[in-house]
Amino acid sequence: MLCWQCEATARGVCRFCGRALCREHAQQMPFVLTVYIGEHQTPKAVVVADVLFCGECKPQPEPIAMPELY
Repeated sequence: MLCWQCEATARGVCRFCGRALCREHAQQMPFVLTVYIGEHQTPKAVVVADVLFCGECKPQPEPIAMPELY
């Protein structure tokens, strides 16, 4: 696979969009695996730090409602 930006050999893929990345163009960003209700009804998240990020895609900061899935 080749890097999305420079076509060098890819070392991984963006966790958010799947674009291939070489070592030079790979960035890092935290990734929320899941959110759940913890003790005392406090929302908690399981987060993985430093996952690969391409810098091109735009992960949304807030959840998007999808009522059409009901």
